[in-house]
Amino acid sequence: MTVSRYCRLTPVLVALIALAIVIGVPASHAQARSQPQIEGTPRRLVLNLTFAPAKASDQLKSGKGRMTIELSGSRCTEYKMIRHTVADLQFAGGAIKLMSDATVTENGDGTQLAFAITDRVNGEVKRQDSLVARKTPQGIVATSQKLPGGRVVLPADVLLPLHHDRLSDAAVRERKPLVAAVYNPEDSLSSIDRITYRTGDEVKSPLPKGHPAAAMADAPRYRVEILRNDKNGKFRVRENMTRYLNGVFTVSDTVFENMRIKTDLASVKLLPQKPCP
Repeated sequence: MTVSRYCRLTPVLVALIALAIVIGVPASHAQARSQPQIEGTPRRLVLNLTFAPAKASDQLKSGKGRMTIELSGSRCTEYKMIRHTVADLQFAGGAIKLMSDATVTENGDGTQLAFAITDRVNGEVKRQDSLVARKTPQGIVATSQKLPGGRVVLPADVLLPLHHDRLSDAAVRERKPLVAAVYNPEDSLSSIDRITYRTGDEVKSPLPKGHPAAAMADAPRYRVEILRNDKNGKFRVRENMTRYLNGVFTVSDTVFENMRIKTDLASVKLLPQKPCP
């Protein structure tokens, strides 16, 4: 596993949270797409990241980082996710500093997307991509100068990432599973994840004194498991988190094939949202 591969995998955690990642919704794609009125909760999260190898033989030794995720907008305007990640990673062959920035904008009904990402390693740009995508009867048509032939057509049942984020919030609220195919341009411009969302028991233990989410301490928290496979069914990610119904989570433990990331909430701010007519 090369350093460049690790750098490409790091933003996958964002797809699980907001891109993250990454909620009354049934499990079928057709029924999920019939819920255009589902709202998201605008929020700004700051997260502390701890990296470790998933297996003893992995080249990654350790790492620390911080991620900021801001999700804003509404169904009557547009939704926007801004992510900033910095991390210092220690490999068997030396240390690197990773910086990654991504922006995702979608219209309210989840049919149009604009995406941009820049990844830097030790200050040098390693990836800089942008695209626009639109749902059509034939599927999602994504266009970018970086795609072969300038475009790719994804299957019609695929959800755009921020639309899926709102469906996952609703699934947790209704304590129902959600299974969906989700476009994940943070991984690559043609990536599709097969995601299963399962809501478990309510967490009854109190938050520690002074916890960043103390203002929400009386709201219910639930254990949630998220499984991600690629379009061919190969395992990619397993995440276990404790989260509120509004999408804010307190802890997360994410396991990739060759990496483990533990995440703790450093701060949270719920942002104002103008009501739709």
